[in-house]
Amino acid sequence: MKDRFELEIEGKLENLSRIGEFVGNSMSDFGLEDRKIFEVQLAVDEACSNIINYGYTETEDVGVITIICSTKENEVKIVISDAGKPFDPTSVPPPDLDTNLEDRTVGGLGIHFIKTLVDELRYEYRDGKNLLTLSISTSDRASKKHVSSRSH
Repeated sequence: MKDRFELEIEGKLENLSRIGEFVGNSMSDFGLEDRKIFEVQLAVDEACSNIINYGYTETEDVGVITIICSTKENEVKIVISDAGKPFDPTSVPPPDLDTNLEDRTVGGLGIHFIKTLVDELRYEYRDGKNLLTLSISTSDRASKKHVSSRSH
């Protein structure tokens, strides 16, 4: 069984289906159950949508997104990297879900969604790139959610 897969793709909305297929196939090869595969695909889709829609807005160039899926012991990691403007999604406070919909501030729900679908979310800015790491436990025991960031 292969333990690492990599995809480098232009950051365009029309490539989200290819990204989803890549992630789904990688997770399937790693032995994840269908429900977990779907959750991971949703989290990666949301992260990549944010990169495409907000990461490269100040340039006319289409950015490249690199996705590396790997597995080791009882964990799967997905590292999403891009050279768009720096943005740390782990620093976004959780949305106030108790406020009326009309009174809520726009944004932040997608990042909250990602955080609920993975076991650990880490962000690092290094060598001019955003590195977002999504970790998923493949063990049967309950996992603990963890969010962190570092800048270099």
